Amino acid sequence: MGRRGSSARAAALRRAQQAKAGRDAERVLRERQIEIALADWFEATARADRIRDDASRKAAAVTEAGEHAAAGPAGEAGDAVRRLRELTGSNGEVAALCGITTTAVRELLAEPGTPAGPSADAARPGAGAEVGSDDT
Repeated sequence: MGRRGSSARAAALRRAQQAKAGRDAERVLRERQIEIALADWFEATARADRIRDDASRKAAAVTEAGEHAAAGPAGEAGDAVRRLRELTGSNGEVAALCGITTTAVRELLAEPGTPAGPSADAARPGAGAEVGSDDT
């Protein structure tokens, strides 16, 4: 019976190994699928980050170009506020007329004028008037 028992045991072990082999193959396949999905994740997120970085650089360049282009009209607006201040004598009145705050008026008045601003102002009546205290 020893020999017969050992052959039964060997047969049982072979069946167990066959059953386990299928399970092992499924586990290997699953681990490979996990590895592939993780590689896809890392590749896609790196690509998305590169796209976002590129878009941010482009947006910064467009914003810089826009600020440069707006500098002329912004300077003209500042000149207009300076003229209005000379004509009205009041930051508060300029603010009300322009629809801005008196703080914004003060900031515009503090900015240097355009090169054409002072000479153009000199030809106007009241040119050279002193910017007085801020009255609201």
